[in-house]
Amino acid sequence: MKVIDISMTISPDMEMYPGEPGPVITRISMLESGDLYNVSQLTLGTHTGTHVDPPLHFIEGGAGIDDMPLDMLVGPARVVDLSHIKGNIAPGDLGDAKLDEIILFKGARGGARLTAAAAQYLVDNGIKTVGTDALSIGAAGEEYEVHHTLLGAGIAVVEGLVLSDVDAGGYLFVCLPLKVEHGDGGPARAVLIQE
Repeated sequence: MKVIDISMTISPDMEMYPGEPGPVITRISMLESGDLYNVSQLTLGTHTGTHVDPPLHFIEGGAGIDDMPLDMLVGPARVVDLSHIKGNIAPGDLGDAKLDEIILFKGARGGARLTAAAAQYLVDNGIKTVGTDALSIGAAGEEYEVHHTLLGAGIAVVEGLVLSDVDAGGYLFVCLPLKVEHGDGGPARAVLIQE
């Protein structure tokens, strides 16, 4: 069994969605200063690095990250390599999508970003979860519509995956976001397991 970490490393200089502050990591207890242990304080946004968007991110009264069923984030998944497509991802680029499927999109530099039409295609085909290596799943100018379409249909959205060294194909996907009360997002550790 091979476990592949597909999570971004949280660090003060990591790539962030434009306008969002980066994480701050402050060591508050240090062995080198004579303390008995190392302890750090971590300050970060709920959409830092690899993270899960629950409905509450865009849907008033939607489920928060603490109410999302974890079976949406664990199960057989398919990595689809779209890195040959230089622009936004349209329905014709997606291939077949199956009912209750977990699909993870690997894009070109900047990640796979869906058009609103591609998001609707995924909804119409009943997928369960969609992930991307982009910091936001929506194409520029269509981000809100893409999120509303996916989250409004109850599809889990995972953003900020690290798929550059992952081959297309089938895996077991495990993605566990922090259980933030009424959270509009949850930083997560995500892995692919290959038999």
